[in-house]
Amino acid sequence: MEIQKVKKTSLGTTMTLQEVLLKFKNDTSWNTNDRFKDEIIWIENMVNDYAKAFSMTPDEVITLMEQKRDYSWPNYYQRANFPDINIKDQHFIGVFKTGKEFMEKYDTFICPKCGDETPSPQECIHRHNKDGKCDWCSYGLFSGPYNVIILESGFKSIPIFKPKNYEVSHGKA
Repeated sequence: MEIQKVKKTSLGTTMTLQEVLLKFKNDTSWNTNDRFKDEIIWIENMVNDYAKAFSMTPDEVITLMEQKRDYSWPNYYQRANFPDINIKDQHFIGVFKTGKEFMEKYDTFICPKCGDETPSPQECIHRHNKDGKCDWCSYGLFSGPYNVIILESGFKSIPIFKPKNYEVSHGKA
């Protein structure tokens, strides 16, 4: 397995996928006795799938992911954070380049606890207003129930409430 040289791109310094995987394999603080062997294989496959889906190189994808990672790699690279983009999941809303693009398509959301509409994809309107009626958020202990990927956020799946017009936009209503 040959490691390519680090190169400069529009993303800044690009890490190679193989370089990052080798770093994970050699991380003796976490990967003792090849404890994460299967997870490292999954990371490689997931990055290659994302690269293919977004017409990017695997090196560009892993660079974006690593630039956004701010905690340990075994906890960051999990299926809950990076869903299989090849599966059509009814709770996976889609992939958007920016948060602005997402909010232009979906501007109202339904709180799964109280059923009220909210302009926030992650917090009930009552939580925002601090009126005590509902304090639900999509990023708490019971996250979701829907997810979206915003590319500018580094490919990580973001838990959100159900967009009000989700069925209509998918031809179900």
